[in-house]
Amino acid sequence: MKSQRSKFVILIAAVALIVFGWLTIGTEEEEVPYVSIAELHENPNRWEQRRLRLGGLVEAGSIVYSADKLSVDFVMVQGDDVLPVHYSGLTPDLFQDSVEVIIEGEFRDDVFAADNLMTKCASRYEVDAGAPGTDPGTNN
Repeated sequence: MKSQRSKFVILIAAVALIVFGWLTIGTEEEEVPYVSIAELHENPNRWEQRRLRLGGLVEAGSIVYSADKLSVDFVMVQGDDVLPVHYSGLTPDLFQDSVEVIIEGEFRDDVFAADNLMTKCASRYEVDAGAPGTDPGTNN
């Protein structure tokens, strides 16, 4: 009886270790820091060759597609700070001048090499103030 109990305890401990291992392996991925263009320019060596996330606006007139349209170069703006960006991949439908974007990638040789490009379109999700049912104080 004592032998069966010890085998059971060992089995439970092994299962617990496996589950703990799966959980820790899944959470070991490094978080991608969200930095500003100013932070990037203040200390470029700190961020060089590290995966980063940035957000800003596409500078009007700065978009230049490659001949095959599989990569694009543009300038991202945050206030007075600018950053040249090179993105390889298909661009989102809403990608255009002056749109807000979020990019992920690495900062190399004074250019941000993005491998993920997302657009934000706040106007698509804004509520029409005059539409019925938009005022929480009424029962329209």
